[in-house]
Amino acid sequence: MTETITGLIVAVVIIILSRLLSGYFTTRLFSAAILVAIAFIYVGFSLKDNPVRLIILESGMALVFYFLAIIGYTRNSFLIALGIILHGVWDIAHHNGFPVSTDTPGYWPPFCLTVDIIDGVYFLVIFKRQSVTRPVI
Repeated sequence: MTETITGLIVAVVIIILSRLLSGYFTTRLFSAAILVAIAFIYVGFSLKDNPVRLIILESGMALVFYFLAIIGYTRNSFLIALGIILHGVWDIAHHNGFPVSTDTPGYWPPFCLTVDIIDGVYFLVIFKRQSVTRPVI
């Protein structure tokens, strides 16, 4: 339960930072940077006493999220929000080591899932609003 509450607090802090930094960075850039950052966290976990197959798996998935961020940034921002939400699904795959058995702290998957879902939905709503208010040329 503590992981979920902490995840909620971190998710809200990310949303507040997104708003505060919007004068310097677009929401699209900020959310893409978030997706890239969270994509590589499990790679870090995999480098700690895990078999090579898990390092390859985690690196491959990180690249999938990385490319979602790049394509989302250059073509369709909804892909960024979707990537953050899908990272939440990737978190679930690590919970209690099933089906992905990368050695991660037990608190991490539920914490990260909470952050990913809240922020992913937030960015989805923001991008939806931006697409509605953007004039068609």
